[in-house]
Amino acid sequence: MYQKLRRGIAMLELVFAIVIMGIVLMSAPMLVSQASKASLMGTQQEAIAAVSTNIGMILTRHWDAQDTNESLSSPILSTDSAVTLLNELNISGVPMGIRAGMPIVSSRSFLTSLGGRLSATPPANFIDGNFDDIDDYNGKVDKLVDTITTSVEKGDYIDKDMRFTTSVSYISDTPSSGGYNTASVTLNNPFGNTITPPNTSHIKMVTINASTNNVATELQKNITLRAFSCNIGSYTLEERSFN
Repeated sequence: MYQKLRRGIAMLELVFAIVIMGIVLMSAPMLVSQASKASLMGTQQEAIAAVSTNIGMILTRHWDAQDTNESLSSPILSTDSAVTLLNELNISGVPMGIRAGMPIVSSRSFLTSLGGRLSATPPANFIDGNFDDIDDYNGKVDKLVDTITTSVEKGDYIDKDMRFTTSVSYISDTPSSGGYNTASVTLNNPFGNTITPPNTSHIKMVTINASTNNVATELQKNITLRAFSCNIGSYTLEERSFN
């Protein structure tokens, strides 16, 4: 007579299985927490990308409303900055309309193509509703949900309740050491030195704040990005005709 044996689980194997299950269960809350943090980071990065895109779009506009007339070749505009006309070249006391050290034929001039000068727009007159220069976006408030038509065209955003608030202001361009006609120049932190209206300067700062009142904690945010643009005129393409 033969005894029939059945395979079973040894006590040692059972202990190992229980230990492994315990480790897995103990790490589960940490895995859930990491997944939640990754989701939060994703929504924050999405908002930063949206704000950065908006700032990039605004910076493609003309520096000032006075620059939008392309027939005047977008000159360097006059401001009431302490940096008087950025060290304009003078010959026998006569302003030449260009910066010192620049070629006489330079297109980046303080003078328009008609020979006159234009002044930068004071803050009180920033908005004209055309959205063709940086100033027009001052005080503009957009909601992402209002700008999305389809996810294919605008992107598949998780948080469509983001609100973008834009402000434009002049910031200080006065050197803390050196000068614009010296070999080196040092400026203070421009983001903490705004110009009091109605004064103007040669630098404009664009600030966009992205916020949301979404009830979901991971979608709540308050993000601010800043960028600046300088009053340097614009280049002119050289044209030649051949017979």
